[in-house]
Amino acid sequence: MRKISLSILILLLTMSTQIFAKPLADKAKIDKVSQYFMTQILNNEVEAAYSLLSAYIGIDLEQFTERGKKVANDMKQLEKTAGKPLSFDLLETQSVGEHFYKATYLLKYQTIALIWSINFYQPDNGWKLVDVSFNGDINSLFK
Repeated sequence: MRKISLSILILLLTMSTQIFAKPLADKAKIDKVSQYFMTQILNNEVEAAYSLLSAYIGIDLEQFTERGKKVANDMKQLEKTAGKPLSFDLLETQSVGEHFYKATYLLKYQTIALIWSINFYQPDNGWKLVDVSFNGDINSLFK
């Protein structure tokens, strides 16, 4: 009985996190939050950056938090070989109607560059984060 109660409590907490996540009102707010996220990434404040975005998630908070910790570790490892990032630039924003919005950034190092994508979804009224990813495939930028 205690195990079932604990399982129900965990399920309710997970659901409430997604229900009570603050949606972003418009694309201008998305741009501000995304810009601040990238500023924190640039300053090697990766876990803080993910924490910032966790207020707006439309996905599982625990998985998102764990992913943030893994990315923080990956970025520390990258810093050992590539050094600290130099700067970042907004490459483009894309919309699919008023349903999806994506901001794509370039994080520049002395010898490499990473492409960061931050994706939002608007199920009804307000935008929720659904994905953050990065890769080093600069060839994908050439269309």
